[in-house]
Amino acid sequence: MRTLIFALLLIFPNLALWADETDSIATDTVATRPLPGYFIDADHDGIDDRQNEIDKRIADSLRRTDKDYWKKMLLKGKLDLKDETIVYPKFVKFCVDVYNWADRTFNTYDPDYVVGTGKRWKLMAKSDNWIDNYDLHFPKSTPVRIMSNVCYNLGASIAYMAVSAGYMFDVDNVFGGKPITHKKWDFNFSCALICADIYYARNTGSTQIRRFGDYKNGKWINHPLNDMQLESYGADIYYFFNNKKYSQGAAYNFSKIQKRSAGSLIAGVTISSQDVSLDFSNLPNSMIAVLPDFSTNLKYRFRYYDYCFLIGYGFNCVMGKHWLFNITALPSLGFKHCTDESEEGENNIFSTNIKAKMSFIYNHKQLFAGMLSKMDLHWYSSRRYNFFNSIEYLNFVAGFRF
Repeated sequence: MRTLIFALLLIFPNLALWADETDSIATDTVATRPLPGYFIDADHDGIDDRQNEIDKRIADSLRRTDKDYWKKMLLKGKLDLKDETIVYPKFVKFCVDVYNWADRTFNTYDPDYVVGTGKRWKLMAKSDNWIDNYDLHFPKSTPVRIMSNVCYNLGASIAYMAVSAGYMFDVDNVFGGKPITHKKWDFNFSCALICADIYYARNTGSTQIRRFGDYKNGKWINHPLNDMQLESYGADIYYFFNNKKYSQGAAYNFSKIQKRSAGSLIAGVTISSQDVSLDFSNLPNSMIAVLPDFSTNLKYRFRYYDYCFLIGYGFNCVMGKHWLFNITALPSLGFKHCTDESEEGENNIFSTNIKAKMSFIYNHKQLFAGMLSKMDLHWYSSRRYNFFNSIEYLNFVAGFRF
């Protein structure tokens, strides 16, 4: 018995010492909380998760102490702007705070209807195609229809959150050696509450007369008209009333995922400038003779500014797990200020125009593709003329998020 008691007295101090050593090993991390000294398998994958816990605590410690941590995460594309434990320089901290405030205020959705993609970067390939249309109606309903040749652009872009950069080239110019007669650029900003567009388009020829009054009994023709110019630019801003459940970005920017179908009333303002010049003086006499006022005028110019209110509706239709269809119509009403360079001189008249959009989107994990179309129609109406000019776009996009 004395031998047994003596043996136990020798063993217990060693057990206590072993326990102390185990605890000291478990707490020897960058964090102050002790780690369990036993096997952890929280996700039931058969792997000890203690190392994951250690890595997490190291990352937490770096966020609080390493002043360059935000730069490293930014370069890796893993910077979480909503993580309040990251240390920033004062100005960068101010910018991050402003961003988070704006995101909470302007970009909050009902997660049952709209969710984020979980990625900040997008790489996209694009095919950008558009045409101009012109319809001029004289008294006695003499219609003249003019259409531009289709302009084809190809290119790619890369985007980080709301900032993107890309390059497009004119297919006919690069592969066909044709001069560039069309130019356009546009800027778009979209969030949950509002959408803003700024655009510019120019055409200096490369158009075809498709119908010219009663010439050839009013049949469809294909006669070149190079004495024509268009310059169009403007800006729109509009508000989504059902902004918690409807996302314009899901349908046109691939920035959100619409989970359930929803629509929204849309209202806003638009300002635009139109400058269209038509010169028929170089056409054959047989064509000129059908114009009602050919003896006094063969050159026409419509130069005006539109100031209008927009009101319309947009609807996102979710079709299955991967598909989304959108249609948006935005008619506008206001007044049109015609300059003294215009056909009928300086004047203020009633203005009514329409903008319309449509998209068909496919999402599969981080891959996406879409067909996007848009029309911008302007109408000039007076006692002597009815003149319509429009630009129609049809774009194809494919890319992935990362």
